Amino acid sequence: MKFTKKTAVLASFTVGALLFATTALADIASKSGYEEFKDAIKLTAEKSSESFDSFTMDFSMAMKDSGKTLMSNDLTEKYDRKTGASESITSNVNLNGSTYSHQIYSDTKTSIRLSDNDPTYYVTEYSKERKKDPISNPFKEEEAADVEKIVDAIVGSLKDHVVVTENADGTKEIEGSLTEVQIPALVNAVVSFQLKQEFNGGRNQSNLPKLTKDVFVKEVKGSAKLNKDGVMESILGVAVLSGKDEQGEVHEISIDALITLSDINSTTVKKPDLTGKKVVKNIAKDYSAPEISSPEKFVGKFKNNILIEKEGKYIKIGERIIEITQMDNKTVTGRYHEEYKSGFEEYAAQTSALKFSAEFVENQRGNADFKYTTESGDKGEGNIYFDEFQGKINFNVHNMNMSNQGGRMYDSSFSPVLD
Repeated sequence: MKFTKKTAVLASFTVGALLFATTALADIASKSGYEEFKDAIKLTAEKSSESFDSFTMDFSMAMKDSGKTLMSNDLTEKYDRKTGASESITSNVNLNGSTYSHQIYSDTKTSIRLSDNDPTYYVTEYSKERKKDPISNPFKEEEAADVEKIVDAIVGSLKDHVVVTENADGTKEIEGSLTEVQIPALVNAVVSFQLKQEFNGGRNQSNLPKLTKDVFVKEVKGSAKLNKDGVMESILGVAVLSGKDEQGEVHEISIDALITLSDINSTTVKKPDLTGKKVVKNIAKDYSAPEISSPEKFVGKFKNNILIEKEGKYIKIGERIIEITQMDNKTVTGRYHEEYKSGFEEYAAQTSALKFSAEFVENQRGNADFKYTTESGDKGEGNIYFDEFQGKINFNVHNMNMSNQGGRMYDSSFSPVLD
């Protein structure tokens, strides 16, 4: 059970909405109260993804067994839309008792990462400025409308009431709670089944109690605070689960989750000072461009092994070699040939030696179709792809992989000869 950065952000607007609306506020009598809560979530998602110049989001979660902490997760996210900078600080206590924390800074041209088990600052620099939005609005996703209908249907089937308190300063508070006897039997049955799988499954870890019977949701409660503009500044959810282990001992598992939104339009994201620090730098390549950067780096030799299977073993009988003699972002020329060990020359195919000339396909980075001529004068066509990410070449002569005399295997991937 692991909570990541993405989990925390989505939980605040989508999963949080579902759980809070169907459980933490599951005693809703006033439809207007439910609609007000739902509208606040939508408005907060819209403002955070599109309008706020900056803000800080905190997420904290703790799971306890009868008061003893089993695991916890704390996450602080800071966003500055004007500068395109963001900062993420995470601290975790896992179910096995191990701890982990890390910090990530990012802006339009740089990202910096530091973890608690390594004093090195890992810096990635981008040659092309990136466009960075704080978060995406989950309510603009294609499936959002369908999810909302499902939530509305579940909430509409409950006999609920929600308490909405409007304060003198224009802020509002929404509160609700649900006890065991108020939870619909079907909802509790489904949740209990899922909890048994989680607490009694193959992924169960030593610190997590192995619940085998009488598993049910004992209590759920929650609260939310809205500012004068209707933006949700905090949402708190508490769930208490009960169940017995194999020895019949009763465990009460509590899960607390709190999400807050603060320092709206006043959050400052500071770039880490790397003076005197141990730093490892990396220049990120822009693989989104339609053309390969510095195509001449592929000029040279590339090769792979020619293999056969004999007496239950793989045997190397030779090598395939590609020599790129000229390359720019328009054309590439080169030569392909095969070299066999003594005694295996009969495996050579008609296309064992050829020259080729290719033109790159427009808007298909590194991909080129070529025409070739063999040493005997035969002509044909093929395809070559330059993999800039792995530094390799994929080379295919049409029907070459069909000419596997005597079990000769064909490998289309070629690695550079660097010795």
